[in-house]
Amino acid sequence: MEANKMVVAGGSPNFEKMVDELRETFKKGQTRPYEYRLNQLINLQKLLEENSDDIERSLHKDLRRHKMESAGELLPLKVEVSDAIRLLSSWMQPDKLPTCLLLPNDRAYLQHDPYGVVLIIGTWNYPVLLTLNPLVGAIAAGNCAVLKLSDGSPSTSAKLAELLPQYLDTSCIKVVMGGAPEATALLKVKFDYLFATCSSRIGRKVMAAAVDHLTPVTLELGGKCPLYMHDSADIEIAAKRIIWGKMINNGQSCIAPDYILCSRKVEEEFIDCAKKVLLSWYGKDEKSSQDITRIINSHHFNRLKKLLENTKGKIVVGGNTDAADLWISPTIVVDVKDSDVLMDDEIFGPILPIIRMDSAELAIEYLNARKDKPLSLYVFSQDKDVNKMFNEQTTSGTLTFNEVMLQCGWQDMPFGGVGESGMGKYHGKFSYDTFTHKKGVLARDYSFITENFAAIRYPPYNSADVKLQFLYLFLRNLHYFNIPRNIGLPHLLAFVFGAVFMLLIGVLRC
Repeated sequence: MEANKMVVAGGSPNFEKMVDELRETFKKGQTRPYEYRLNQLINLQKLLEENSDDIERSLHKDLRRHKMESAGELLPLKVEVSDAIRLLSSWMQPDKLPTCLLLPNDRAYLQHDPYGVVLIIGTWNYPVLLTLNPLVGAIAAGNCAVLKLSDGSPSTSAKLAELLPQYLDTSCIKVVMGGAPEATALLKVKFDYLFATCSSRIGRKVMAAAVDHLTPVTLELGGKCPLYMHDSADIEIAAKRIIWGKMINNGQSCIAPDYILCSRKVEEEFIDCAKKVLLSWYGKDEKSSQDITRIINSHHFNRLKKLLENTKGKIVVGGNTDAADLWISPTIVVDVKDSDVLMDDEIFGPILPIIRMDSAELAIEYLNARKDKPLSLYVFSQDKDVNKMFNEQTTSGTLTFNEVMLQCGWQDMPFGGVGESGMGKYHGKFSYDTFTHKKGVLARDYSFITENFAAIRYPPYNSADVKLQFLYLFLRNLHYFNIPRNIGLPHLLAFVFGAVFMLLIGVLRC
């Protein structure tokens, strides 16, 4: 396949013409057949299997990320594609709705219709996973797609732009390079669905564009993900899991623990454990470790450095920086107040503030008082009552007990935010559902019984017809079943009910 037919470079391209061409392709029904969708998914699987090493090298150029972490980005995507290939046939089956016992020949179901031409806006922190994962759902659902690759990860975006045309249908999928101007221009064009992984600031712009065209949208926005540690937690194990989650991609993850709520006792024990963990993992010279990713660029480095300079809290671990190397050491800050600069926005880096909370009740009260609803909430506790409180009294995209990050890789669990952390969900079957419109379908025949059941709606009306309508609705709602259409008993019962109903009609109308 020719790359120049798929990839649109930056500049001032005619995006409206590009989308119109995709829409014409969609109208021809090219993307709808099962065989077509399956073939595209298999080709995407081949892309990942045959080019993993090249993709990992590109990720290293952008983020200086260790191969282990890059493999951790690609593996969930490979599982996503594999599951879609395996389950696509069952996903595409209409959802049958209950059949009325009185009218067994009626058929009601939900047809899964693709939206049409969808726009997927990727991001730089996981530029492969967060761009191609929603693409899996879009392809499985039978859509044409435009991928807006991030200019924040130029090497990886260039590699994807090189590879995608070699494996996927260039008449149905387009790739757009560039930055904010290209994204802004794309959002002026009418798409049938928008899917964006971005900051809350960019998310508002996407939402505004969606409003202009009345376009449905999924927004994966992130935000500050809190972590509460109860006194009952195993602090030694918790420290390993929390530090690991914070240091994956050097904190540049939308579901990384953003801040900790805990008592003074837990805080002191956690800091001691965290120091031991950091020393054992990265050694005395953390900067020389090959296992720590760098900050993506100077803009984000300066933003994080400014946070460290302006915080009123006390830095008890780390705090070291090197602008030339885009390096910020793993940092823990205590004595942090809610008004501190560290609590204003998502940190998105290796800085972990701790706010003291003397009880779970106070922690829940604090979380519920904040304007944001987190994408992920983490609770480390072995107290079942405490866990129940957090489950029933807080709101978040996901809630995870005694672990961090791993909920994102749970294929049967939807991933998405709520409120300011986003809207909509995806992963696995939820990705397919996101990119399909559930069209309600009712099919009725012209049989004598069916028509006579419905005859009471026709004029001229009388008081008996009103009573019959209520009786019909009562029986209809009372006798809802998923009737196997190859079994005779339900049809026999339907005949009996029908005969009785017809008799009642005759009596009441006399």
